Amino acid sequence: MVKDKERGFTLVEALILLAIASVALPALLTAVSTTAQVTDNAYDRSLLFELAQSQFEDVQRQTFQTSPASYTLISMPTGYSVAVTTVSAVTYTYPAPSSTATAETVQQVTVTVTGVRGNLTFIGYKVR
Repeated sequence: MVKDKERGFTLVEALILLAIASVALPALLTAVSTTAQVTDNAYDRSLLFELAQSQFEDVQRQTFQTSPASYTLISMPTGYSVAVTTVSAVTYTYPAPSSTATAETVQQVTVTVTGVRGNLTFIGYKVR
């Protein structure tokens, strides 16, 4: 005679467990895969922004060049590239207290970083 505590799983219990596992496991794997993809996309977007901002700050530190300007580019990690374009936005003249006037030129600087999952464009201005 077999006691109830020593009894194993019945076939019905095993089939129910198998059915639950066959539904839950793919759902869990899909959730993990989606989370990993979203995290990778967010990381890449953040890296694109940091690289574009770094390139723009580097352009700001460099000597002003007339359009079409050719500023030095920072080095990019593997899989990323950067392009910098400039357009003369406006030239204006401050009235000087004496007979001479000082002309200033403002450039619109566009930094585009292309990465593994897309690109990001950063626009700013540089004054001579």
